[in-house]
Amino acid sequence: MEWFYDNNGQQAGPVSREEILRLIMQRQIKPETLVWTQEFGATWRPASAAGLVSPLTGLLRMSAGSSEHWAWALLVGPWLIQRLTLLILDWRQIPDSGRVGPLSVVGMMSLLLFFISFMLDRNSLRESGKTPPGFWWWLFLPGYFWKRRQIVGRGLSLLIVSLVLLAVNVTEKIYQFPQIEKELQMQHGHAEQPAPSPPSESGQENQQEEL
Repeated sequence: MEWFYDNNGQQAGPVSREEILRLIMQRQIKPETLVWTQEFGATWRPASAAGLVSPLTGLLRMSAGSSEHWAWALLVGPWLIQRLTLLILDWRQIPDSGRVGPLSVVGMMSLLLFFISFMLDRNSLRESGKTPPGFWWWLFLPGYFWKRRQIVGRGLSLLIVSLVLLAVNVTEKIYQFPQIEKELQMQHGHAEQPAPSPPSESGQENQQEEL
């Protein structure tokens, strides 16, 4: 693939991909420098929008395409953290009453990782010159990865894994319903049991006479 770039108002090139990466490393091409390759059609793009330079750091991006690293972290990271935590709690034989604190901390960590990965993946798409899916797709990840695949042109494995994980989570919830219902019935039964009535005065007098 041949690249052209703007050099003080004049068109320079063609140069190979290796050469343009070398120019970026030497800071001769900056994030705002206009570049062009055949894939861009008639439009020149800043190096940051072409996926060559990060607009945040100005550093070289080794892949001109959008990376899937943050997408996989978004999809699998929080799920793995929660699973490993449950395995550790089961291995340590910690009762349900002692799991509330650790699970709350892990839940906050998973949520933080989820949103960080989500925002970084959307930023990665922007840096590659593409418009990421809408922000509210975080509410339904299979929809997000479906839209992402349409935009990027790849990512079928991400979509399939997201659907599998969704099916696993839904199945687990269905199997947990009878246990949850049983626990609620037990709690309701305990609440309906009448409290023991205090002894009557006559009963107290009889006890005193026996003494």
